[in-house]
Amino acid sequence: MTATSLIDTLPAAWYREPEMFQKERRHIFARHWHLIGRAEQLAKPGDYVTGNVAGWSVFAVLDRDGGLRAFHNVCRHRAGPLFDDEGGHCQTLRCLYHGWMYGFDGSLRTAPGFPESGVLDKSKFGLFPVRVDTWRGLLFICLDPEAPPLDAWMGDIATLSHPYPSIPDFTFHSLTTYEGACDWKAYGDNSCEGYHLPFVHQGLNKAVASADIRAYKNGGFVGFDIGYNGDGDVRAGNGLWVYKFPAVLLHFSDRAINVEQVEALGSGRVRIQSYYWVPQGDEKFGDDYVADSRTVIAEDMGVCERVQKNLDAGLYTSGKLSEEKEPGTIFFQRLIREDLARPPVELGTPS
Repeated sequence: MTATSLIDTLPAAWYREPEMFQKERRHIFARHWHLIGRAEQLAKPGDYVTGNVAGWSVFAVLDRDGGLRAFHNVCRHRAGPLFDDEGGHCQTLRCLYHGWMYGFDGSLRTAPGFPESGVLDKSKFGLFPVRVDTWRGLLFICLDPEAPPLDAWMGDIATLSHPYPSIPDFTFHSLTTYEGACDWKAYGDNSCEGYHLPFVHQGLNKAVASADIRAYKNGGFVGFDIGYNGDGDVRAGNGLWVYKFPAVLLHFSDRAINVEQVEALGSGRVRIQSYYWVPQGDEKFGDDYVADSRTVIAEDMGVCERVQKNLDAGLYTSGKLSEEKEPGTIFFQRLIREDLARPPVELGTPS
């Protein structure tokens, strides 16, 4: 590889400028599907779960006919929230600020303090809807009405993960939340390559015997075909790691599944929601598996936070990527550039 064929990294300023994050919100995050929970959380009418998509508060609810609905968590009166928790059960959709009430279809039903006759056209003040769907027990929403269906968005992940057990084969263990002082792109850059394993993850590196890392255009993701040494307590046999653009990680193995949603909180801030499924009745393995995952995430977050400090300092402006060692990161950054070059997603059509 010659110097002229080296791949430029994204500019360092993109990782710290608030203006870039605002652009990413409509060009990237509004365009893609986003994990907000487990499908089993919506078991009966009135069950709901909330989420956050790059600053947009959203929720999904099961309507009285058993259908999935999802909306922005913002009242059409004065932008109050309908929910301020992570999920639960409700009899109706009521604004917590002034009590405006909506049907499960998002239509405005009552507006206390406003005359019932004609002054307020309720048909024009429904909640802002978002798309909602499930994939193998996972609950996703999407803000873009023009985005591909969820199955198409997942692309080849369904085929690659087919040899492994699915979520219904396991029992849900726990949800762990992590927050860190790094940009979502720094975490994505890191998650899309195995170059750093021997330097950052000494324990994980010893457990991994082989790793075939490839970029997949159908679905826009980086896949890691993993072979384990087989002598670890929680890592044995084979595994599939996936980084699905822009910010979903899926880890499949014969004995467990871990799925992570990376949430961009702003330029230089990130939250990770990490879900774990393990064999039913094997409490020790489940606890060990989650503890091992937490160690790896802490190691990743630690190095990404240190990178972010250097990006924020202003000396480093850009670097180069290795086609041999960092093909996944090259692909990840290419997808960022491509989405930023597309028109922004238009939001705001009410129910």
